[in-house]
Amino acid sequence: MATTLDLHDISYIYEGAPEALFDVVDATLPQGWTALLGDNGCGKTTLARIVCGALTPTHGAVNPSPSTLVVAYCEQECAHEPANLDALRDDWSPEVIALRDTLGIGDDWPYRFATLSGGERKRLQVACALHGTPDLLVLDEPTNHVDADTRGAVAEAMCAYRGIGVLVSHDVELIDATCTQCLMFTRRHMGGRNRTVLERYAGGYTKARRTHELRRAEAVGELKAAQGRRRALESARDVRRAMMDAASARKHGGHLIDRHDHDARNTHKWNEKQADKASAAAYRALGSRLEAARREAASIETDAKRYDGEILLDITPSSRRELAHVPAGILRFGDAAGGAGCVAVSELTVDGMRWHARKVGDADGAAQGCPGIRVPRLGVGPRDHIGVDGANGTGKSTIVRALLGSVDDTVPTLYIGQLPQAGADARLLARLHRLDDADKARVLSMVAQLNDDPDRLMRGRDPSPGQLQKLALCIGLLDGPQLIVLDEPTNHLDLHSKQALARFLRGYPGALVVVSHERWFLDEACGSAE
Repeated sequence: MATTLDLHDISYIYEGAPEALFDVVDATLPQGWTALLGDNGCGKTTLARIVCGALTPTHGAVNPSPSTLVVAYCEQECAHEPANLDALRDDWSPEVIALRDTLGIGDDWPYRFATLSGGERKRLQVACALHGTPDLLVLDEPTNHVDADTRGAVAEAMCAYRGIGVLVSHDVELIDATCTQCLMFTRRHMGGRNRTVLERYAGGYTKARRTHELRRAEAVGELKAAQGRRRALESARDVRRAMMDAASARKHGGHLIDRHDHDARNTHKWNEKQADKASAAAYRALGSRLEAARREAASIETDAKRYDGEILLDITPSSRRELAHVPAGILRFGDAAGGAGCVAVSELTVDGMRWHARKVGDADGAAQGCPGIRVPRLGVGPRDHIGVDGANGTGKSTIVRALLGSVDDTVPTLYIGQLPQAGADARLLARLHRLDDADKARVLSMVAQLNDDPDRLMRGRDPSPGQLQKLALCIGLLDGPQLIVLDEPTNHLDLHSKQALARFLRGYPGALVVVSHERWFLDEACGSAE
């Protein structure tokens, strides 16, 4: 088994793209877990696929070659069955039984993948990735869709892995619990242009972020000092230029000397000649020092600017008293329908604008084929901001479907689910390019406020799931929705994008229903539950 994996001078450029997605990437991946961090669309998944051998770099090499290793890759999406699901299902060795127990996987899950919740699918997908103890394992956002308990189980399973692991994630707790180093994609600004670089930091996310902030502050300080030296030299040069102009004026004042006083005239000429030489030499020296100061300032890299503005919307809340409602009863999992014979294996408690789903009652309801969630009467007012949380498999998405099914067709509604539909990326990009100039500019401006690069989105191919999530929201806002329903919107988003999205949702004037496992996000978007 290989103990390290070396990336040497790796670069990648998409066909037809004007510049490389990233270039001159050098890194060493030791045994244990390395976190791969960065904003949406910066190239994390592309680099992860290069590491796995699924993608060939434009330049550079991976040593040893991934083709000589046993490699496993756990992708972000969990809409489709893992390729080795049957192998996991049929393996009842003590190691695999322990893996199932660690991740809380039910014996029947491999037989009913299509009916599992997003979090349950993700747990099964992670188990399939760990099955077979690969030499190299890449986990791409393994805690998307999962609750806090499952996150802990995933971390425990990861810590038991002894190969070379690469974790692509924005999950701070998971990175801190499992990773010994972080490789951070950062957009850097130097000499009037931005470029993407890969920086190494020891430790988990918290330590890496602290070190990054110290480096950034140091770079900003160096740039300010260099700019100060440049301005001082520019001022000194301007003073010297004024002195030279004054000397020139005095030189031309020699006609005031008596033309018969040859000694005075010769003395005046000699003095002015020496002054001209000294001033010119000093001026040239200042020019050389100023040029060096300009080069110094231009050579200092700092973090590229982020957009911290607000998304301004002209949306009027609905005049209806209630936009969505669900009667009290038991909602059957899957289709959100109620009916006799359903068994409540979970229930929803309502505390103001915070709804919490939890497991209760007879778990054997699942075996009877009609498990469901018990709910009180639910209603969504025109300005309500409702946050929904709870463990995986408790019926949160079932509640969302029931609410959406009750909304009148005349109410403009925007719904973004946790699992993208097939072909969604192509449809979104096609719609973006069909927009008129004004609407396209509005969408791209909103994308920028959600911490993304509009230019990269316009010219890029295969946008990341996080970029698609933001694009779907921004295009949907053109229709002026009075109700927005988001099911796990922070899946796939980088940390800065999550913060920007929370700020926007907090100020959204219409009705909002958000399902999330991240309580801080619900507090920011919908108001604190306390």
